Amino acid sequence: MPGAADITVLIVDDDPVVTAALHAQVNRVSGFKVVGIAHTGQVALAAAHRFAPRLVLLDLHLPDLPGLEVAHRLRRPDQPPTDVIVISGHKESAAVRAAMQRGALYYLVKPTRAGILEQTLLRYAATVEQLGSTGRFVEQQEIDRIFRSLHLDASPRAKSISAATEQAVLDGLAAVEDDLSAYELAEAIGISRATARRYLEHLVERGQVEARLRYGPTGRPQHRYWVR
Repeated sequence: MPGAADITVLIVDDDPVVTAALHAQVNRVSGFKVVGIAHTGQVALAAAHRFAPRLVLLDLHLPDLPGLEVAHRLRRPDQPPTDVIVISGHKESAAVRAAMQRGALYYLVKPTRAGILEQTLLRYAATVEQLGSTGRFVEQQEIDRIFRSLHLDASPRAKSISAATEQAVLDGLAAVEDDLSAYELAEAIGISRATARRYLEHLVERGQVEARLRYGPTGRPQHRYWVR
């Protein structure tokens, strides 16, 4: 049974080999739990109604219903609310556009490497957490950061870059209205200055963080960072 904080996942694909691989990959990601597997569209809809998964990993090619039709029906009022990430072998721009129009949050092309799926799930979890407070108001800057985190942060991280630390750095920058130095950020979130600098430069390269030099009356200019 999933824990209270787990994000529940339904896997929908007509290939048992694919569903077994996805099942293993998802369950290796902390905070996620597979609650159902479906090989047809009708079974997927019934499983979604029964298990109310938070997330559906959906193939577009199913034997009885098009995957996009399943995505559409998952949004009917009689179905529990769920998010959809498409995992498909289709690379045509029309397929990607149609998936977006049917409400898919993201689109992964088969075969999906475990590392890419893990990164996508972690970004999704971070987005769920950021939007989890009912009734909370968010400013445009925070909305921009949430969309960037979910949709644009898809390139593989270096092995020395931890997704959790990366998110902590982004959250630390977003928590203040002004820019921060690497030293100030390190003090704020409890990491070393060298680690803070490495993550900040990494995020600058990815376009998620801005940097500038601040010149003081004496001494060397200081790098300052803020969330775009």
